[in-house]
Amino acid sequence: MQLCPCGSGLEYSSCCQSYLDARQYPEHAEQLMRSRYTAFVLARADYLVASWHPTRRYPELESEISASFGTPDWLGLTVFEKASGSDQNEAYVSFVARFKESGKEIAIIERSRFLKENDQWYYVDGVRPAFGRNDACPCGSGKKFKKCCG
Repeated sequence: MQLCPCGSGLEYSSCCQSYLDARQYPEHAEQLMRSRYTAFVLARADYLVASWHPTRRYPELESEISASFGTPDWLGLTVFEKASGSDQNEAYVSFVARFKESGKEIAIIERSRFLKENDQWYYVDGVRPAFGRNDACPCGSGKKFKKCCG
């Protein structure tokens, strides 16, 4: 049994695999965000490009993504907020994705924006949410942000 890299606790074959294999579309923004994390873990630039909003794609995008894969050891994903947007076709998912590269632990913290068009969710863009140095870290470690992912 191979657990899905997205952290859902489900088997990969019952979770993100059907999205990455283009057999089905994610039904909500969190599923798309988790499947995109899985695509990073599995170095699937094709899926990342296909799930990026068409207005944000450009000719070199897939090669740039592929070049960025490097050799990270992905450590996990924590979703800490889901929010609706201005209507039912916009949503936000905030997460922490952790990985280790060259012996250094790195955290990507992002509030991603997603749009649904023609019954398909797309990643549009993301921003890093603001945290105070003494706030609890959103990764769920129980540590202060400054001592953890900050």
